[in-house]
Amino acid sequence: MPDLTALFAHQAQASAHVQFVFNLTAGRVAFVNDAYGRVLHGEPEQVNAELPALLARLHPDDQPQLAEYWAQWSRGGRPAEVEFRLRHPEDQDQWFRLTPYYEQDAEGAVWLLGSLRDISVTKRYQANADLFNSRKNATLEILSHDLSGAFIMVQQIAEFLREEVQAPANPQVTVMLRELEATSRDSVKMIRDFINIEFLTSANSDLKRDRVDVGAVLREPLDQLTTKSFAHHFAYSLPAAPLYANLDVNKFTQVLLNLVSNALKFTPDDGHISVVVEPGPGSVRILVQDDGVGIPLALQPVLFEPFTKARRSGLRGEPSTGLGLVLCKTIVEWHRGTLEMVSAEGQGTTFTIEIPQSDGLESPILKPQVELYG
Repeated sequence: MPDLTALFAHQAQASAHVQFVFNLTAGRVAFVNDAYGRVLHGEPEQVNAELPALLARLHPDDQPQLAEYWAQWSRGGRPAEVEFRLRHPEDQDQWFRLTPYYEQDAEGAVWLLGSLRDISVTKRYQANADLFNSRKNATLEILSHDLSGAFIMVQQIAEFLREEVQAPANPQVTVMLRELEATSRDSVKMIRDFINIEFLTSANSDLKRDRVDVGAVLREPLDQLTTKSFAHHFAYSLPAAPLYANLDVNKFTQVLLNLVSNALKFTPDDGHISVVVEPGPGSVRILVQDDGVGIPLALQPVLFEPFTKARRSGLRGEPSTGLGLVLCKTIVEWHRGTLEMVSAEGQGTTFTIEIPQSDGLESPILKPQVELYG
């Protein structure tokens, strides 16, 4: 039978990732492979001397969660995979994923074995993809609002002219005005159907949560909404300090945009809409507020039901499928959060999202617990 210890040692040395064995009892690295030099630019023989300098490069936002994990490992808790950053004085931060394994030998010594992978390229790719999706979603929502508004105006003008011109000299005028009404109405429906399909498609995909600074990832779509010249006063507020949560950035951004879209639909021109991101007690709180027409009291109990009876056309005739808010609530609950609403007719509406702050990293890929409408 081959020497398994020797085989594992050879395998570790051949790995492109840093493989290590740390003696928790002695507080020293007992083994590190040659990848340590390639990935972390150190000398394997000097790893214990170099360890304090490496720890000093830990990103300050990641230190609390790593300290918590380390305390759990030191007490014999079940190790969990964790991601963190090392600061680089002249380049971008390096991202790592640590996969640990805990073991206690017959003599009582406690060992932490693990693999350290440089995932910087993957994290930058994901950040760029999230940024692209956020911009795309915000652009689609803006175009939807603008195009729907234009077609609704054309439809209303055509209806007005058809009613005013009772007996046109050319009978084709009435036919053309009816055609213009129908085309405008169908165009508005097509635009909203496209946005709804985009939302449904995203909602039905696997949930992928990463630990992110909520203010940082929401700034881009909120900036786009601010620079757009809506007929409303739009403003947002983000926390001064980083506020971390485990988010599927694409889905969560769509929830925010859907709530802002609803506010636009039910707020008259020159009204006010705001988004506030702030810390709560162990949570991240996001408020979407407007001073629009509000939601009638009789409709509020069924607001979050699928195909709810509370669905209404917007002030400018924008259609509603009755799915938007139930999807928003479902996605927020996937994030272990809550979505609540307070409204009064004639005074406006406030939707409040509250999700847990991140005190560590969970499994990055989670399957939604329910399927949404096909």
